[in-house]
Amino acid sequence: MLENAILVTGAGRRIGYHIAKRLHEDGQNVIAHYRTHTDQIQALADLGVKTIQADLANSPAILDFVQALKSQCTNLRGVIHNASSFEPTSANLEEAAQQYEQFFYIHMMAPFLINQGLQSILKGEGDDPADIIHITDINVENPTPDFDVYGTTKAGLHNMTLALAKKYAPSIKVNAVAPGPVLFTDLHSEETKNRMLAETPLAREGGAEPVYLAVKSLLDNPFITGVSLPVDGGRRLSKR
Repeated sequence: MLENAILVTGAGRRIGYHIAKRLHEDGQNVIAHYRTHTDQIQALADLGVKTIQADLANSPAILDFVQALKSQCTNLRGVIHNASSFEPTSANLEEAAQQYEQFFYIHMMAPFLINQGLQSILKGEGDDPADIIHITDINVENPTPDFDVYGTTKAGLHNMTLALAKKYAPSIKVNAVAPGPVLFTDLHSEETKNRMLAETPLAREGGAEPVYLAVKSLLDNPFITGVSLPVDGGRRLSKR
């Protein structure tokens, strides 16, 4: 049974993998959730990180995941909700409806059920509260129309941050980290990348480490709850 562990969802690639690996390097007990087995998940397992598979696409699967976690953990120090889907909204209405359902479950239903289901085993160290951290997006403040399904479900997760910060106080802090252009995807053309960087005051792709540093700062500070930290190189200031 794991004690004082930190759960990272969506740890199979990109930012989630980096967060899980860095937490492990910093001496934390980490549980790395993944949907599809990847080389990065194998790398985490080879380091001794506990990995657990679950598809967060429907409520029964999410609740089964919660029960599996509770059977393997005495208590959790924190939960970092990084699992995410990202793609532009389809012009086909039936496909857009399927996207909305998928994004809703991953970005909103899964965090809600996981937070609620694990509340009883979320325990901080000493007198300090435990932590829930939602990885959202700067789109929650300034949405991109082509990604409206993605953006509105991430905005729902942002609102959940505020609601649960009130609901779970004083024993659990609930905060968010809102990345901007930290890691481009295959969906970003060179033209799009150049435009995004031109809109970013710090004028570069941030990488995953700044997101981890924001997460760590929230974990380390016992007196912050209900906030969203933008990690975007200032892009929210000039994003069109």
